[in-house]
Amino acid sequence: MERLTAASPETRSADLVADNIERLKALFPDFPDLITEDANGAAVNVDVLKALVGDASVTDADEKYGLNWHGKRRARQLALTPGTGTLRPCPEDSVDWDTTRNLMIEGDNLEVLKLLQKSYAGKVKLIHIDPPYNTGKDFVYPDHFQDNIQHYLELTGQAEGGEKTSSNTEASGRFHTDWLNMMYPRLKLAHGLLREDGLIVIHIDEHEVHSLVLMLREIFGEENELGVLVWDKRNPKGDARGIAYQHESIVIFARDAEKLLEKSPLKRPKRNAQRMLDAAKQAVATADGIAQANETYRSWLKTQTTLSGGEAMYDRISDEGRVYRLVSMAWPNKKKAPDEYFLPLIHPVTGKPCPIPERGWRNPPDTMESLLGQGRIQFGPDERTQPQRIYFLDENMHENVPSILPYGGSDDALLKTLGIPFDQPKPVEFLASILAWCSGDHDIVVDFFAGSGTTAHAVMALNARDGATRRFVLVQLPEKLDEDRKEQSEARKFCDALGKAPNIAEITKERLRRASAAIHALHPDCKGDLGFKAFKLDSSNFRAWDASIDQLAEDLIDATERIKRDRTPLDVVYEIILKLGLDPGTSLAVRQVAGNALYITRDGVLLAYLAEHIAEDDVEGIASGILNIRRELNPVGDITCIFNDQGFSNDVAKLNMYSILQQNGISRVKSV
Repeated sequence: MERLTAASPETRSADLVADNIERLKALFPDFPDLITEDANGAAVNVDVLKALVGDASVTDADEKYGLNWHGKRRARQLALTPGTGTLRPCPEDSVDWDTTRNLMIEGDNLEVLKLLQKSYAGKVKLIHIDPPYNTGKDFVYPDHFQDNIQHYLELTGQAEGGEKTSSNTEASGRFHTDWLNMMYPRLKLAHGLLREDGLIVIHIDEHEVHSLVLMLREIFGEENELGVLVWDKRNPKGDARGIAYQHESIVIFARDAEKLLEKSPLKRPKRNAQRMLDAAKQAVATADGIAQANETYRSWLKTQTTLSGGEAMYDRISDEGRVYRLVSMAWPNKKKAPDEYFLPLIHPVTGKPCPIPERGWRNPPDTMESLLGQGRIQFGPDERTQPQRIYFLDENMHENVPSILPYGGSDDALLKTLGIPFDQPKPVEFLASILAWCSGDHDIVVDFFAGSGTTAHAVMALNARDGATRRFVLVQLPEKLDEDRKEQSEARKFCDALGKAPNIAEITKERLRRASAAIHALHPDCKGDLGFKAFKLDSSNFRAWDASIDQLAEDLIDATERIKRDRTPLDVVYEIILKLGLDPGTSLAVRQVAGNALYITRDGVLLAYLAEHIAEDDVEGIASGILNIRRELNPVGDITCIFNDQGFSNDVAKLNMYSILQQNGISRVKSV
């Protein structure tokens, strides 16, 4: 039976450097001297690599076009360094722990992104983040280039001895280098999570939008830049210096723009248009007449949203139950239309000519005649009203995303209704619109700057309305609330009243709990996933040899115990799930075998039996119980069965267990 140790690939988070070296080996199999091996491990022979690509391709770094800053090399390396921590499950903080597949992770997002690489690489459709804007006060700390999990523990008060950092000061807060060094490794790791047709959507303001675009061009490639949208918040800032900004920017990049636009164009989704049509038909079927159907439909529309700030409120239902919109027939350009575009249009009832737009009609005479013949022009009660064109939704389901998104304000009122103290939260309906445009019914949505949890709230609300099964993965640093800061005092009191630690992550979780309850109340028939599994970042559950001369005897005793004393079997199971690259959102079943718990993932591909005592005489009965459950589940794919190495009374018991399971079709039998 193979024992998993700290050096085993299965127990480590993704090693991106090793992966890159393996790719080089595969790319140049005829050049074995490209990769050298020494006491420090594998290394790339730069001279051989230069020869392969030609010296002409080597440029002077000082003259290379791009975005450069102090610390960039270290930031790039930080993204490639494997994570050392784990995620500890917190069922008591969760909603619907046993069934939900959504995740809310408390911890440093850099370390968490590393830990999620094996499970979610190439699987995420949409990453939607609202990172710190670098205004001088709004991001917690620049990364220290040291063991990241240790820095996180020190920052959150779980360890001592390191330098604690806090929010930016006016003296250093606007140094672009701090912000760039913080963002670069996170965006690099985010890129690896995205599907080939995935995309990243980032909110930002004028302080760092230009740096962000250049950084994303380097990471994602300029050819994958979809554009920068302007979010007109209709609320000019009070700290203007020459220009009073009333907008923020939304930067959008694709993992692979060609594949994205081929598979799922960034356009108003056809599925939403179809649901509007279905709602119209339902309204006609259940209402008394078209007039009542229109009123019913308009009431339904009030629960919907569009990025254009309510444009759908002008939709109507035709006598045949088709959704349509009236649009202007005036010439769209500032210049005057050709003379033939000024022919009169006769009102069908009065027989008199209708007023011609000042610059002429939008369409030539032949098209106007065709529209009249098809009944596609709606006239007013008499000739004094200018006619409008009937624009049927089912014939025009794809409209490109506009570059300006007028949607004012924040969701202060909504959060006040929920009783959540949080300043300037993003509007849920605005984010729901973005999600509807950028994600499909069963996609994974990630937000690793979760804040108050608006992204998750929007996912749940959207799923409840349209019946989809989108999943969310949130990450939020437990940034401590300072009772001495006036703007944080209310939030601090809120956490104290809940009996929770005074930090932002606790506010995030409480908002998700209350949002889930509110959505349940609004949609009582909703059968979707309105829960979340809560996790906390921590050091690994497995001991590493780190002896101290002062307490060598105690360390030697501890070294015989592979699993830390304060960790539970559930902690260990989820670390195994992460390190094996399985989905931490999976549900776990627990079955009793010989008086001990057997943990089983929903798909049945992982069985974990972590009993502390397995004698030789117990092996056959335990193996039989495990095999019976395996036959009952009949899982698809290879099965991994994990045991507690120290639980076996001796090597004979371990060998017998391994042999029985191997002979009966469970080939992957390991111990921790």
